[in-house]
Amino acid sequence: MPTYNSIKELTRGLQQGAKLLNDMFIKRKTVSIRYNDAVETLDGDENKLKYLISYGVIMQTGDTLELGETYRKFFEEVLAVNEDINIASVQTYISKLKLSMDSFLAADTQARRSQYLREIRHIFKSIENTTKRNVVDLKRNVEQTYKQEPNFKIKELRLRDFDEKTRLIAELVRQTEKVMDEQTIFFANAAADIGLKQTISEVKEGLHDSAHALIAVSAQIIDYLNRIEYQSRLVRKIRQLKYMKDQLMIEESTDIKSRLGHVNDLWMEKQPKYITRVSLDYLRNDDSALDVLGNIRRRLSKKNTVKARIADPIDDKYISEKHETSRMFNHAEIMNGFFAQSSDLFSYVWNYEFSIQADEEMRLVLFLQLASQYDAQLKYLHETKEINDIEYPIIYSK
Repeated sequence: MPTYNSIKELTRGLQQGAKLLNDMFIKRKTVSIRYNDAVETLDGDENKLKYLISYGVIMQTGDTLELGETYRKFFEEVLAVNEDINIASVQTYISKLKLSMDSFLAADTQARRSQYLREIRHIFKSIENTTKRNVVDLKRNVEQTYKQEPNFKIKELRLRDFDEKTRLIAELVRQTEKVMDEQTIFFANAAADIGLKQTISEVKEGLHDSAHALIAVSAQIIDYLNRIEYQSRLVRKIRQLKYMKDQLMIEESTDIKSRLGHVNDLWMEKQPKYITRVSLDYLRNDDSALDVLGNIRRRLSKKNTVKARIADPIDDKYISEKHETSRMFNHAEIMNGFFAQSSDLFSYVWNYEFSIQADEEMRLVLFLQLASQYDAQLKYLHETKEINDIEYPIIYSK
């Protein structure tokens, strides 16, 4: 299986199948993508699909396709939607850290000591970043499991697993802080390194924040487990009552009748509102009706007052038409000219004679727009060229 040799080659390869990769990532847990559907998503260009399969971005099993495991995990990690909590062994991290520190103390040249210092800084930052990401993923997964998992047993099992992972993350934080406190000989020898001091300060602050967040997550898990236990007991009692009711045993085996007889709660009932209409004889013959008529007149006068508060007409200056002129290029016309000649796309755009003055930045933006808009009709080579310190890919028409 071929592999990408540079970041530039990787991003260019992913860009060609961006539409399909986005569709497959969204449906990665629900729908299996068929080979013919994938070709249709790529506008019928089967070569793009074969290219992605050959490089392992997409895995093919029979007639179905799925994202390669490496790229799926990469996309989930970058987009922060991964469900798996990646907890490496605490001892693995700590052992690697201590080994690098001992190697630094045993190194006999400044170059080797600088190399081990960089490695130690990277391990510390790796521990901090991994801890932060795991705490965020853990909190999100705990919330989703409790709110979306319908099975009480599965919900409880997953929450207890998250509780164990919380303990492992907290242990990694404690062991890392212990190393920073106990390795006095190493820090005494590396005291002059400003980068290490800054890294240690940032890592301590990050681990401190993660430790407090872990306490909150652990308390939340305990609260959710207590709720599940209460809800499970309630469900069991309701099922037992339902069984006794179906067997016509509920009145003989329980005191539910007497208990319900003492409950008069109507908290779900709406508060009744009674409207009493005044008779015409009362309004005509009773002096007390004058108060009712006066109240009605005051209400009507208030309504008229509100209606009279009409806003002033809008000034003409706020509704007058204004025209804004913007310069745009005719992409179709430019590409028709490009398809009729033999030079590459960048050279064609760079030397194109526009009706208006176009600087280098405008030509570069136009090149990027055309390359992305007409990618199905273009052939991307692995070669690049450079002009005015601008490195560009070689693109021809198919």
